Amino acid sequence: MNPVISLAQMHIEPGNLQKNVATAFSMIEKSATWKSTIVLLPELWSSGYDLEKAETYANETPEILKDLTYLAHQYHLSIGGSLLEKSDRGIYNTFYWISPTREILAYRKIHLFRLMEEDRWLNPGDHLQMVSTEMGQAGLAICYDLRFPELFRRYALSGATIFLLSAEWPLKRIHHWQTLLRARAIENLCFLFAVNCVGPAYKDVFGGSSAIISPWGETLAEGSQTDEELISAQIDPNQVERARGFLPVFQDRRPDLYHLSD
Repeated sequence: MNPVISLAQMHIEPGNLQKNVATAFSMIEKSATWKSTIVLLPELWSSGYDLEKAETYANETPEILKDLTYLAHQYHLSIGGSLLEKSDRGIYNTFYWISPTREILAYRKIHLFRLMEEDRWLNPGDHLQMVSTEMGQAGLAICYDLRFPELFRRYALSGATIFLLSAEWPLKRIHHWQTLLRARAIENLCFLFAVNCVGPAYKDVFGGSSAIISPWGETLAEGSQTDEELISAQIDPNQVERARGFLPVFQDRRPDLYHLSD
């Protein structure tokens, strides 16, 4: 049986950790009843973009991770999503990956989004992170990272066959989201699993449209632009190998001609 992937497209209420965590945990439990292998949560799903209080919310992250680790082990699934992280060097927007064996890996967002003042309140990450899944190696990314194709190509050249993306993407630019998701999947012949939040928050409305995209850019499942929902699809992991065997784009690259030093 092929693995099932679930995306928890939820409405995030800024600063309301209790409500947001309850919503997320309920969706994780529902994904378990669907026999999901992976469930993804949106960017900063516990707190939202209330960055002036980022340190306060980051202090709650260790306890949230403890609960997520329990759920991942109990339901034998992997859980991914972005939370605020406090370290000795400052606060980060961090994608945590929790496996059924209680392993936790982390990717700190490297491209900070100025329009949401991330560069004012947060520190940028300085390394990429891949994780092992039942379907192969996966590269982790957060929201604004989607606009930087170099990141995804680096993951693909390093062996990734899947991209996992956690986001808060506004409705007013949702056509960018939909186009870029397919572009990143098609140009790298990778699966792309991308979860967005939905509904009003701050001065924005977030656009949902969470999606599971095939290596050919086909939409295997997609959420609405308005509703909180759990989106799932069954995946054939061998599709990547077949696509790359038919269209050997990596063999035809000419990095000697277009390498960028800066």
